[in-house]
Amino acid sequence: MTTFREYNEVVCRTLWNWADRYHRGKLDGQSRQGRPPVLAKRCVSDNILVPHDSSKAHAIRIAVPEDQQHQWFRSLKSSQALSQSVFGAISAFNRLDLLQNVPAECGRSAFIEDICDAELEFEHEVRSLGEPRPTNVDVLLSAPEKRVAIECKFTEQEFGACSRPRLRPGDLTYNEQHCDGSYRLQRGRHNRCALTEIGVRYWDYLPRLFNWEAGIDLVPCPFRDAYQLARNALAAVITADGKPDLAGGHVLVVYDARNPEFRDEGKAERQWRLATAACRVPGLLRRLSWQRLLRALTRAPELTYLVDSAGMKYGLEPE
Repeated sequence: MTTFREYNEVVCRTLWNWADRYHRGKLDGQSRQGRPPVLAKRCVSDNILVPHDSSKAHAIRIAVPEDQQHQWFRSLKSSQALSQSVFGAISAFNRLDLLQNVPAECGRSAFIEDICDAELEFEHEVRSLGEPRPTNVDVLLSAPEKRVAIECKFTEQEFGACSRPRLRPGDLTYNEQHCDGSYRLQRGRHNRCALTEIGVRYWDYLPRLFNWEAGIDLVPCPFRDAYQLARNALAAVITADGKPDLAGGHVLVVYDARNPEFRDEGKAERQWRLATAACRVPGLLRRLSWQRLLRALTRAPELTYLVDSAGMKYGLEPE
C-alpha cells in the first residue's frame, strides 16, 4: 500500500517536471529539496490553468480575488489553485451542464440534478452562524432551492479540526476559549462549547444534522475532529436568514483518489467516517474524486486543455 510520503514524493516530482517545463525564471528561488515548486509573488496567476482564449483565461483568473487567495496559493500544490482552474473553467465556458449527471461515491448526484438555473461562487462567506471569522466555502454551487458546498482537497492529509483545544498559554484568547477537547462546562464558562460562549451558533443546529445532543456532556467532543465537515454542512443547509433547510443542500468533498489519507485508515478517511456515521440527513455528506470529475469534463472539447494540463501538472488522470 502506498504511504502518504510516497504519494507526496510522486506529486512533487510531477509538479517539478511541470515547473521545469513552464515556469523557468518564475519560481521563488528556494531549494527544491523536499518541497514543491513555489511561484514568485509576481507570477502568482501562473498557478492557474487557463486556455489560449484570452477572455476566458481572464474570467478564470479573476474568479478568486487576490485578497481571498490562501496563504500557500503560490505553491503548485495549492488545492485552491486547482479548484479555481477546474471550476473556474466550468464557469467561464458556461458548462455547468457537464456536472448534471455526475454521481457521487454514494450513488446520489454529486452536484444538482436540475442544474439549468445554477451558478458558481468562489470563496463564499457564510454570515448566518455568528462566527468571528465567517466560514468560507471553497466553491458554492447554488440554484433557487438547492446549494452544494464544495470542499476541495488535493494533498491535504486531513480535514480541519477545531482550534480551541490547540490554544496555548500566551495565545490571546487562551484564558477565555481554551478547551480540553470535551463538550462540557469548563474554565468557568456558562456553555459547554467555548464557541457558543462567544456567540457562535453551531450548536443551535448541529443536533439537527448529526446524532450529537447539545444538552449533555460529550467526552470527547464529536464536533472536534469533524469540525470542517460539519461547518460545511451548516453552510449548505442554513439559509441566509439563519433557518435550517435540511433538504436544500449538501456538502461535496472533491479529493485526489491517489491520496492514501482518504483511504483505508488514513486521517481524512477516519474523520469522514466519524462525520458520516453520525449524520442524521441522508446524502448530506458526499464525495467525488478529481479523477471522476475530470472524466465528466472530457465530454467538452473546449476543456481538453484543462484535462490534459491537469494530468501533466498534477498527475490527475480521468477515470
